[in-house]
Amino acid sequence: MEAHIAGHLTFAIIAFSFLLKDIFWLRTLSIVASCFSFIYNYFAPASPLWVAITWNIIFVSLNIYHISVLIYEKRSIVMNERDKELYETMFNKLSPVEFMKIIKIGTWTSSKPGDVLIKQDNDVNSLRLIYSGNVNVEIDGKIVSELKDGNFIGEMSFLTDHKASATVTVHHETVCLTWKQEELKILLKRNPSLYFSIQSMLSSQVSMALISSSKKQAS
Repeated sequence: MEAHIAGHLTFAIIAFSFLLKDIFWLRTLSIVASCFSFIYNYFAPASPLWVAITWNIIFVSLNIYHISVLIYEKRSIVMNERDKELYETMFNKLSPVEFMKIIKIGTWTSSKPGDVLIKQDNDVNSLRLIYSGNVNVEIDGKIVSELKDGNFIGEMSFLTDHKASATVTVHHETVCLTWKQEELKILLKRNPSLYFSIQSMLSSQVSMALISSSKKQAS
């Protein structure tokens, strides 16, 4: 009877895990479910089902490994004040380790008013994140928008590999975190979770820009 209870608990825990979004707790529940499954497959049948038991041991081992990786990536990392501010305001969905990977390949750059960061119809070799300051976005010589703290510069070209659709000129002295496109793309290819996080951030800004542009045209 006890063995059958373990069987029911196995599937109940698996069903409950479908409601979870946090990968840490999802893997933890998976381990618990595998343990109950181990008990069920050992005691419920006339003789132990070693195929099922063996695979449950493998599943537990894999989940323990990945939980260890998650704990390692969430460990405390020493950041300077600027990196800490950027992490807490823009990249808090990343683990500290993922964030430091991004920071490591970026460079901090300063630009003065009048500097042209991107020229319309030219190739774009970098992706910038504005830390402070603001820039004007011009299409065919007409200012269409302004970008400021927390906005990316060159995100459309990064996502599409197309030439610049606008010219970006510094309006007030601007400090940016700048990445070379190729280096950043190589890093993202090696880190799928990081890829989806950055892709989501860039796509969100592109969507907001399109919505803003549509509203202006409508008015």
